Amino acid sequence: MKRTLQLVSATLLAFVCSMGTALADWVLDNSKSALYFVSIKKDHVAETHTFKELSGRITSAGMGNLDINLTSVHTNVDIRDERIRDHLFETKTFAKASVTVDLSKSGVKPGIQPVTVTLDLHGVKKEVQALVALTEVGNSVQVATVAPILLNAADFDLAGGLTAMREIGAVESISNAVPVTFFLSFVKQS
Repeated sequence: MKRTLQLVSATLLAFVCSMGTALADWVLDNSKSALYFVSIKKDHVAETHTFKELSGRITSAGMGNLDINLTSVHTNVDIRDERIRDHLFETKTFAKASVTVDLSKSGVKPGIQPVTVTLDLHGVKKEVQALVALTEVGNSVQVATVAPILLNAADFDLAGGLTAMREIGAVESISNAVPVTFFLSFVKQS
């Protein structure tokens, strides 16, 4: 009987601990997270860029959001960063992009899984499909793309900005196709 009671107690404790993880809020750790996008110019020159400021959370109800500070774009070329902010993203009007996801039905579960997110970029909201890997490590949840997400700049009213970028930079072509990858680390809040 004592052994059965210990087993039941241990099982209940494990269940309560796992529920605590499932019901916790998770906050993005910007220092351990990254979002990259690739621009393709002159038909075959690809360059990788990033954003320095990301924020977000996954709530205990399963709602997730990621905010991307578009003014923090970083391409390793200061004048290009300025032109992207001013002419492509138009950050005086659209300072951030937001991604939201509803995980309330599927839950936050480890493994590779498809998700549908809503991307709000440049005043346009669009559903985007992504294949992500989710890993729980200690008090953090890590989410990473398994395959690049392919965005089309024209879908988010950014084609005019690309035209301006081509003209300003005297570049014959900049592709509307934009591959995006990310690694996001969320820390459990108590």
